[in-house]
Amino acid sequence: MTTTKKINQQQPVLAPELKVQEKSNEKNQKSWKPLRQPGGTYFYSSVIAGKKNVFVTPEYMDLLINAFKMVEIKQDIKNLAYIVMPNHFLWVFRLSEKQDDPVKIYAAVKKEVTLAILKNLSQEAKDENEQFEMLDLFKTNEKVNRSHPRRILWQFKQEAKKLDNGKKFQVWQPKGKIYLLDDDERLNRNLKFIQEAPVRDRWQLVEKAEEYPYLFMSEEALEKIKV
Repeated sequence: MTTTKKINQQQPVLAPELKVQEKSNEKNQKSWKPLRQPGGTYFYSSVIAGKKNVFVTPEYMDLLINAFKMVEIKQDIKNLAYIVMPNHFLWVFRLSEKQDDPVKIYAAVKKEVTLAILKNLSQEAKDENEQFEMLDLFKTNEKVNRSHPRRILWQFKQEAKKLDNGKKFQVWQPKGKIYLLDDDERLNRNLKFIQEAPVRDRWQLVEKAEEYPYLFMSEEALEKIKV
C-alpha cells in the first residue's frame, strides 16, 4: 500500500448551495465552472453530526451500502467508488448525460438513510436487548468506539438546537463537501483518497485497503488508479 499523500483539492462547494460556483485552484485554470454539469462526475462526502460512530454495526452499514446501490438503479447514475467509515462516507458517482444535478442524488440517499438511522437508534434506546452488536472489525480497534444509542440521539438533538432549523434531530453535519471531478487527474486522486481511507493512521482499520469490506471500487475506478 502506498503512503497516503495529502490531496490538494480545489475549494469545496458546500452543499446544498448549488448556485455557488466552484473555482479551480489549478494555476493554469482561472475560469469559474458551474457545479451542475450534464453527465458530470462528482466526489461527495458527509459526516455524522458530532462525529458519532454510527456505522459500526452490520445494520447501519447495510443502510448506507443498500442506499448507494438503490440510487444507482433508480436515478440512473454510476457508482465509481464509495466507502463507509465509522462516522462518515466518501463517494464518487457519475450522472447520466440527461442529468446535471448532483444534489438530487446525494439528498435522496441521505434522506432515506437518515430516517432509518433514527428508527434504529430509537429501537436500540428503548430496549437493551435490542442493541446491535459491533462488527468484529471494530471490536479490537482502539480508535473506534460506540456511544450508547440514547447518547447518540441526545447528541443529534443538541446539534439540531444549534441550527434552529425546526428539526428535532440533526443526523448529519450541515455542510457536506462536493467537488466536480472534471479531469482525469482530479478524478484519480479522489479515487485513491477513497481507496486509502481505511489504512490511514487516523483509523488503521485494516492493513490492506482491499481487506475492508465496506469499500467499493468499480472496475473503471481500479483501472484509472493503476495509471
